[in-house]
Amino acid sequence: MIKTELVDGVRLLRHRDPQDHTDVTLTFAVGARDETLRTVGVAHAVEHLVMSTVRQLPIQVEAEVDLMTTTFAASGSPARVGEFLNRLCAALADPPVDRLAVEAGVLAAEDGWAAHPIAAFLLFVRYGAAGPGLAWLEGAGYDGLTAEHVTSFARKWFVPGNAVLQVSGPLPDGLELKLPQGPAPTREYPRGRLLDGPSAVGYGIPGAAVLLTVPPGDAARVPRLAMSVLENRIEEQCRHVAGHSYVVDSQVVGRDFVIFAEAREGTEEPVAQAVAAALTDLAAHGPSEEELALAVARLEEDLATTDRELASAFGATMHQLMGDPPLAPIDLALAKQVHPTDIAAVLRDALPSAIGYAEQEVVDVWKAHGFRPETHCRVIPELPAGKVYKPSLAARTFFKDARSLVLVQTEQGLALRDEDGVHEIRWQDVAGVMRTDNPTVVLGINGCAIPVDPHLFRGSGAALDELARRTDPGLWFDESAFTRDQDDH
Repeated sequence: MIKTELVDGVRLLRHRDPQDHTDVTLTFAVGARDETLRTVGVAHAVEHLVMSTVRQLPIQVEAEVDLMTTTFAASGSPARVGEFLNRLCAALADPPVDRLAVEAGVLAAEDGWAAHPIAAFLLFVRYGAAGPGLAWLEGAGYDGLTAEHVTSFARKWFVPGNAVLQVSGPLPDGLELKLPQGPAPTREYPRGRLLDGPSAVGYGIPGAAVLLTVPPGDAARVPRLAMSVLENRIEEQCRHVAGHSYVVDSQVVGRDFVIFAEAREGTEEPVAQAVAAALTDLAAHGPSEEELALAVARLEEDLATTDRELASAFGATMHQLMGDPPLAPIDLALAKQVHPTDIAAVLRDALPSAIGYAEQEVVDVWKAHGFRPETHCRVIPELPAGKVYKPSLAARTFFKDARSLVLVQTEQGLALRDEDGVHEIRWQDVAGVMRTDNPTVVLGINGCAIPVDPHLFRGSGAALDELARRTDPGLWFDESAFTRDQDDH
């Protein structure tokens, strides 16, 4: 039984294996999904700023931000690791925001993602411009973040009650984890978009994927085994049999699993076919005994090579911090009794809300497997009534696509008809407003984007005035100079 210990309010978990040096991992239950559209990238900016204060320490240090967590790690002598933790926590309490402009350039050069682009796109389709869907968006860019954005984010999320410290080896003397003081934060994540039956979306990233929402793991971890079986079959076909893919991987966010396979040029269609066929065949017939046995063996090996008691304590703590229900301890004996029909049932139950992905030109591959093509954001059946703005005569004359465009301003918000359908953003659902050199782009929590351009839509300056009146000024931002420079080149 792991005994709960606290260091300055931070939960401490101790590895039992004896060693002379010290390894630490300080994990916070905060990641990219806890940002807003206006502050996309702020978690990564905090990480860079605080790590700048320990870069001269002569030990191994690293940090990472993903969708759900921010992690800092170090390995070295107990004294140096203690110095790392003390400096790091002091910087989180008072971030060195004077370096923000410099680090913005470094972050832009790094071009890091909180999730693989294919996974990020599917999460955006599910959640729009909120929660996990933010991994797809750039927002104001790193150069659009302010010192206030950084400090307020750090003070809210990097508090003792939202952290777990894991230590192997001697506990450093004189630890002072002087983090920002405040209550453990609470979360309200978006429910996500529920589509009518299995759907498929396309974009320009070469590869294929599927997003599946599955129930929490039981003691046998049947959902986890199902995802392992599916990923292994896709990898076997796309990489080892056909030679089309190098990267086949998965991203897990709560109950959402995204399994994806990249495709080399010219193989987008067979990769999409392989992913769709693997999912639907396994849902209909289940895996072979050999496929299931491999998934169980991997689970067993994972358990055998980790401190199960400590891993269970860490997992339970993180679930608690994230507001997720606790999981039952893994029972390997029950996992070994799982039948192929149990795997099929998990996948079959997940199909109605599944979202498939393929490169835009081959997305119809999914239709043969019962998936309905869908737009990447929510559309409504028809334009609502309101003040209508149409493209100018010049725009309609020289740009064929402009002929179908109609912008409508209603009492509730804005609507735009384009070739994909009718997009609507209500005033209360505006996630951000981006000013560019030409249009002003309104971005909705539902994932829709509506350009308001007086040069394109005659008289729509009045719509811009109403937009400014109806929305919080804090939601407005300029297009990132980094993004603009990339587009210019």
